[in-house]
Amino acid sequence: MIPVQKLRGVGPALAKVLAANGIRTAEDLLALEETRLREIPAIGANRAKNLRATAKAAVKEAKPEAAPADAPTEQGAVNGKPANRIEAAEKAVQDAKARVEMKARLARAEAARVAAETKAAKAKAKAAKAKRKAANLAEEFAEAKIKAKLKAKKVKAKAKKAIEKEKAKAKAILEGIKPVEQEKSSRKKKKKSKS
Repeated sequence: MIPVQKLRGVGPALAKVLAANGIRTAEDLLALEETRLREIPAIGANRAKNLRATAKAAVKEAKPEAAPADAPTEQGAVNGKPANRIEAAEKAVQDAKARVEMKARLARAEAARVAAETKAAKAKAKAAKAKRKAANLAEEFAEAKIKAKLKAKKVKAKAKKAIEKEKAKAKAILEGIKPVEQEKSSRKKKKKSKS
């Protein structure tokens, strides 16, 4: 694998920017689509095109690693690894693409996990707030019920007193009328006896 620092036109600053975006080798660079490469800060359309061309040339020119003693000719394979340099470069590019895609999937999954945790925390806080509000309402209802009972008791006692008072007045009035009626009836009797 060829480090990006060894590519023509890649200095320390650009290598740092590329590494921050998961691109450490020429194969990683080739695995990334040109449109995605242009999204990286400090890389425009022309630079992306040039970087990919440089990486492609470097991969093609790369010498294969020393093959083990039992390595067959370039047309065969050893331990499932291609012996041909072009096939090896293509496989490296495919592996780099797979790594970049895996990193992207992991990043999306992590973002989804964080979003889900945030949403769950908000829901939990909302539920706790609703629970406190329900408890406060229940307490207010209980207090209102007690106040209503006390008020009803007072009103009932007041009404009872008013009824007793009215009864007493009526009794006093009735008792006051009886002597007057008795006096009238005794006068009538006297008049009858005289006649």
